[in-house]
Amino acid sequence: MSLSDETLILNLLGRYTRAHDQRDPEAMTALFTPDAIIDIIDAVGGAQRSLGRLEGREAIGAAVRAMMAPHGERAWSQNVISAPIISIAGDEATIDAQFMVFSIMAAEVPQGGWPAGTFGAQGRIVPIEAGQYHPTMRRTADGWAIAAMRIEHRLPMAFG
Repeated sequence: MSLSDETLILNLLGRYTRAHDQRDPEAMTALFTPDAIIDIIDAVGGAQRSLGRLEGREAIGAAVRAMMAPHGERAWSQNVISAPIISIAGDEATIDAQFMVFSIMAAEVPQGGWPAGTFGAQGRIVPIEAGQYHPTMRRTADGWAIAAMRIEHRLPMAFG
């Protein structure tokens, strides 16, 4: 049984979030068309201020390499997508999806092990990003790829 276009498109967005969380520039680059564009927008309070634009999949991969700090020991991020709305018109598709990114820091196991009565996951999870993903996907000879992505952040972003 083959997957529907809707499933393939959602899987592509899922691979995007995993490449983001893994800080994997090669995996990220492979998701985009050669001429892809990413627009990063400050959308706090309904604003629409450009934070930057990446043009071409090589620039996108370079940004992952240069701008996304690797996770430390016991650290991870989790990019969660919800409420996706998909539109497909021939060989082009769009998604409007909400996202939230969490910073995850696993607690270090004490040298003598966990104290008696300790139960459940140990560490902390903190939301660090939230907003909307608006990718435009194009069907290519190799399957669906991201041709453009508009990322609208609902929290102010600082780069310094």
